[in-house]
This record gives sequence, C-alpha cells and structure tokens, in this order.
Amino acid sequence: MPPVSLVELFGLDLSHLLLYAAIGVVGGLLSGLIGVGGGVFFVPALVYGAGWGIKEAVAASLVIIVFSALSGTIRNAGSRDPVDWRVAGLLSLAVAPSALIGVFVSRFSPEEVVEATFALIILALALPTARGGSGPLGGRKKIPRWVVFAAGVLIGALSGLVGVGGGVMMVPLMVLGLGLSAKKAVSTSLAVVMFTGIVGASGYVATGFRDPHELLSLPPLILGSMLGAWLGVKARDPLPDRAIRVGFAGFMVLVSLRTLGGVVGVLP
Repeated sequence: MPPVSLVELFGLDLSHLLLYAAIGVVGGLLSGLIGVGGGVFFVPALVYGAGWGIKEAVAASLVIIVFSALSGTIRNAGSRDPVDWRVAGLLSLAVAPSALIGVFVSRFSPEEVVEATFALIILALALPTARGGSGPLGGRKKIPRWVVFAAGVLIGALSGLVGVGGGVMMVPLMVLGLGLSAKKAVSTSLAVVMFTGIVGASGYVATGFRDPHELLSLPPLILGSMLGAWLGVKARDPLPDRAIRVGFAGFMVLVSLRTLGGVVGVLP
C-alpha cells in the first residue's frame, strides 16, 4: 500500500498546513498570554491570511478556542496566578448560554455587519484593557458586580456573533469590576472562554458549519493553538501586568482599524 500524502490525509498541501499551524500557534500564544482564547487573532488571520469568509472564520474560531483555552487552563493550574473557579463558574452561567444568541443573529446578518461589529467592539475595549486596574482608584473595584454579570449576557451574544470567545471583554471587566489582578483575570478568562466556545461552536456546527475544506483545516489550527497556549501561559508569568495589557491593546487597535478599512473599502 503506497504511503498517504499530506494532501490525501488533510485535503491540504504542505504550505496550507504550515500556514494554518502558524496561525494556530500565534493565536494560542495570545490566548495563554492574555486570556482571550485567540479568537481576536484567528478571525482576521483566517479572513486576510487564508481567504476565508468572515462567518466561516467566526465559526472556526469558536471551535479552535475551545482547545486553546483548554490547553491554557490546564497549564494555568501550575502558574503563579491560577484560575479563580468561583468567578469562572459564575461568569460562565451568564456568558456561555448567551453565545447562542450571537450564533442565531450571525446566520441572518450580512458579512459587513459582522465585520463592523467585531471591529468596533475590540476598538472600544482597547483603552480599558490598556489601563486595567490603574488610575485614580488604583486596583479597587470601579464597576458594580451586578453590572459585570449583566454584561456577561451581552459578551456571550457578541462572542457567538464575532467569534472572539469573550476574553477580550472579560479581562478588563474582571479587573475593573471584580478586583482581580490582570494575570488572575487572564487565567480565569480562559476557563470562561472554554465554556463559551463549547456552546458557541456547538451552535455553529448544528446550523451548518460542515464545509469539508474548513473541517479539514481545523486539525493543524487546533494543534498549533494548543501548543501556543501552553507556551503563552509559561511566558506570561515573568512579564509585568502593564506590558501585557498595553501590548495587547495596541494589537486590538491595529486589528480593528484593518477590519474597518476593509468594511468601508479603504483596504482590500
């Protein structure tokens, strides 16, 4: 029996396998470093780097972040700032089921609406993410706790719509509203992102995410993201909170402007 080629095994040539693996590793690194699941990177990377449609990229992102968040959560168990499971459980009750709202809306929304929503959400959160718990109130809580959990419903719906898992929104909320340190919030966010991704991905699979090319592209993306998340958590411990927050906030602004440029036709 002749050996099976990569093209026969995955339906992809070597260059595509390497591209998807690289996207997975980079998104996973972001996941482990800043607790976002990696969706804020996976969606634009699949759209602009691999030529996917925005809705297919959102669906794939939710599938991938389940595994990247799981890898990061397992690695967090041995970190200096492990998951606060009490906060993770409570937030998951608000965020995860609400992802199905976003999945439903996505099925009937034009792609431009999904892209613009994605861009505006992460742009609005860039400054709060950079500031974290700093400012005139220091590390004290600034947002009432009930507002944090009410916002969880909106976060879940937006996560299902734009495929970002919700970590990009939950980290600043946990810092500003629940008094967690940035690193503790990152660890806890990954656990919530994992549960949200499971619910959101299930919704997309149930409603039509079955394109053979997209499904065959998932293994290298998933494996790369799991490796990247593991390395990201390990790299996060010695880094200062502020460096993590400011660096990620800058990335959020760049992605948002690039996406908005595509929506209005300024960029391809």
